[in-house]
Amino acid sequence: MKKRKFLPGVLFLIVGIGTMVFAFGGMYWFGNGGVFSENSSITLNASSLSELETVPSTGVIVDAKTNTVEFTGSKIIIPIIASPENGPMYSFGIYGLVNPTIVVRRSTEVRLLFVNGDNDMYHGVVVTAGAPPYPYMGMMMFDSPAFGNSFVPPLPPESSGKYTGASAIFDASQAGSFYYICQVPGHAADGMYGRFLVEN
Repeated sequence: MKKRKFLPGVLFLIVGIGTMVFAFGGMYWFGNGGVFSENSSITLNASSLSELETVPSTGVIVDAKTNTVEFTGSKIIIPIIASPENGPMYSFGIYGLVNPTIVVRRSTEVRLLFVNGDNDMYHGVVVTAGAPPYPYMGMMMFDSPAFGNSFVPPLPPESSGKYTGASAIFDASQAGSFYYICQVPGHAADGMYGRFLVEN
């Protein structure tokens, strides 16, 4: 019986395509009925994008020395900008910090307000229990949401001065150490992630 030498190549191709389908499409099926069940897509201009970096007067503590953003309320909004102006392409910006540690209280209602600030690449975000280092491909074991609906799927890049955003609402129901990462293959491996701490 002849051995088929093309089988490993075909399996590699299937796994690669499966990873891409999961990253760009499969994420819609996780959470509470999918990302657009409770959430809405938005479009912002450059001035609206910069307003997301304004720190509220209450409920948020930004510590540049420790690169930490702490949220003290029970119902919060976390504005996350992919590829912020003050950071590398593979990074997130929150209130002027790059890939900061986010700290929230257990049982907090969290709204991720995610905007893609990049001008040529798709980016998304998911809060996951998977810790670094992240592989370039094969992200499925790392990008499953840690909480129901704790993700925004990859969004298109800026076009004609317009930035695409979307939100996701979830309950930070479990204390522990998690991570927020870009689920596009290779992006977390290139540094697009930060810690997400849920404290009692």
